[in-house]
Amino acid sequence: MHDITIIQIVLCSIVILSAAFIKGMTGFGFALLAIPFLSFIFPMQVLVPAMSLFNLITSLVILFKLREKIKAYYFIPMFIASLGGIPLGIYALEYVSSDTLRLITGILIILFSIQMLGKVKLAKRFLNFPIVFAGFISGILGSAISVGGPPLVIAMNRKGYSKERFRGVFAWFSTFSSFFTTVAFLMKGMIEMESVNLALFCLPILFFGSHFGSKFSGRIEPEKFRKIVIGINIITGSIIIITAFIN
Repeated sequence: MHDITIIQIVLCSIVILSAAFIKGMTGFGFALLAIPFLSFIFPMQVLVPAMSLFNLITSLVILFKLREKIKAYYFIPMFIASLGGIPLGIYALEYVSSDTLRLITGILIILFSIQMLGKVKLAKRFLNFPIVFAGFISGILGSAISVGGPPLVIAMNRKGYSKERFRGVFAWFSTFSSFFTTVAFLMKGMIEMESVNLALFCLPILFFGSHFGSKFSGRIEPEKFRKIVIGINIITGSIIIITAFIN
């Protein structure tokens, strides 16, 4: 990674390790936690393609460790819907300035985090319907700012999915979505050498963090941990907004 200080490398390593650990433990939250901090070091056009690869790897680790078999019904509709949103997100990443994307990221992180604090349940008549709209929005946000998880988290929380089903559906969706997003970035020539260097540098940290997080997944109270993560994201989202306006 060029033009980066030793302190920035250390901070980057800590952020990636923490974010991978959280995703391994809860099934979500990798980009939501990593993007706010890493966007201070890397431009979004470098960071988002690298995050797509990170997400693919951590999702695969979780997938191989799942205890509950997840029916395709739960994740295929949302994945198909996301394919319609991915090109829109890539277009935004290609033509919108880095500072504007940072501002959008900060605002969306705060809005989604506040929404995730609530527990509004879905009407009974919609409980058996597949998650489609959230998949489409996730496709846009995932390819534009690498924060595609919150819409799905909100949708699955409203459906009342169990912890294992939640982690399983998220892992399957993230694996498919991040794979096709990465392929799209490659086809558009948007994966720069700095993105590749960042990905290669953090691969060992990703494996270790995801594996270690999975070991602890059954030892924490999910609700308490979820609120801590949400609180951190509200703070970091606010910082991103402030620095984007300053720039």
